[in-house]
Amino acid sequence: MASVSTITPASGVSISLVQFNSVVEGEGFYVSHNDYDAAIYGGETTALVFGQMQAFYILNGDHRDAYSALVPAGFDACMAYFNANIELANKHSERPAQAI
Repeated sequence: MASVSTITPASGVSISLVQFNSVVEGEGFYVSHNDYDAAIYGGETTALVFGQMQAFYILNGDHRDAYSALVPAGFDACMAYFNANIELANKHSERPAQAI
């Protein structure tokens, strides 16, 4: 679901900003949940994104709770979760060489 925020710059004109993904930031990576682009991905997805969008590891479904608990432990912990759930990988996901 999209979230909407309003900002008001010095001009005084309010501007609405729409954000379709919720994001949890990690150190050198982030986790992005998307329930908006179902036509592209086939449904709700959660992506583990490495670096500056250098790699996208996408799982079908909502994995925010699991990833949120793992983000403080770092990218490797999140990648281990992705590998443990590789059967849920989206058709647009990159596949790591070390996937189990």
